[in-house]
Amino acid sequence: MKTFFILLFSGLALGAIYSLVALGFVVIYRSSQVFNFAHGEFLAFGAFLMASLTSTEEIERQAIQKLLSLAGWLALLGGAVLIGWWFWQVWKRRQRSASDLFPFPKGVWFAGGVGGIFLLMAPQAKWFVGLPWGVGLILAMVVTGALAALTERLFLRPMVGQPIFATIILTIFLGFLLRTCILVLWGTETRYLNTPWDPLAEVKFLGQAISMNDLLTMGAGLLALLGFFLIMRYTKLGVAMRATSNDQEAALSLGIPVGRIFGATWFMAGVFAAFAGVFLILPPKDLDANVGYIALNAFPAMIIGGLDSAAGAVIAGLALGLLEVMTKGYINPHLGEFGKNFHTVFPYLAMILFLMVRPYGIFGSKEVKRV
Repeated sequence: MKTFFILLFSGLALGAIYSLVALGFVVIYRSSQVFNFAHGEFLAFGAFLMASLTSTEEIERQAIQKLLSLAGWLALLGGAVLIGWWFWQVWKRRQRSASDLFPFPKGVWFAGGVGGIFLLMAPQAKWFVGLPWGVGLILAMVVTGALAALTERLFLRPMVGQPIFATIILTIFLGFLLRTCILVLWGTETRYLNTPWDPLAEVKFLGQAISMNDLLTMGAGLLALLGFFLIMRYTKLGVAMRATSNDQEAALSLGIPVGRIFGATWFMAGVFAAFAGVFLILPPKDLDANVGYIALNAFPAMIIGGLDSAAGAVIAGLALGLLEVMTKGYINPHLGEFGKNFHTVFPYLAMILFLMVRPYGIFGSKEVKRV
């Protein structure tokens, strides 16, 4: 019974992480019909950023300095590209003897200002290391969310109306690109996340000794999920996001800024990815660039729950977390050599079997096509 309770709480903690990751997949798909296969890299970026922000080691200060410098130069490069595009448009108009002037893009001033600020901040990277754990968590979530929103604006927004296969390939490419940036900034060294509590501590819960990490992960994950559903139900942003996911043209006709809603959706997905990444790599677990692949483990939760159902993603994520941990504890030991890492493929077997019975997931909407 003791083993069962330990596995139960470990499974719920892992399931809460899977739910958050699957929720990021779902909110993006509902709003823009995009499968974001770069979601795991956002998770990894948030985890690495959190490890650097809360550490006082010199290697982490250097990582933050490289991040600020890279962001600054990329912003300046973006401004230069905009200037080049403006000159190209002006030249084309002159070739056509057009009398009207093509306006100078305002984004040049924004990109130049942001790039300059980042480059000025880079030598002072020591200001951004050794932060309190809560401050580091919030900053990592906000920065990752901003990165996700910027990705949507620069790369995915121009793909609106294109075949879904094209956007899938694009997100896979963006995932590889972001993964390369992570390796450039943080290298291949294994890192560890500092925590204000003893990562090996245990607490008594219902008469059983439960890991402090599992209890905090489960509690924080459930609070994050509750916050998401409250935002969707009781805020103007949530109403606008639901309206956009149901019918984009109707939302536009009602004055809802669909483009901004897309950005807000990606920002929220990035925030959830960073949050999940931080609690996923709590000590004694280590952190490396492969942590982003955990998003693929949460992918079956989105499929089983339903591509357009946030509640389904949460329920399926919790269920798959429990199944994975219980399989590792009770089934793997009885399968011999075949049982090694069997728990990692079990969620995909469950997904295949479930889709054979209910192709649209638990709460997914059936697509009806009229002839």
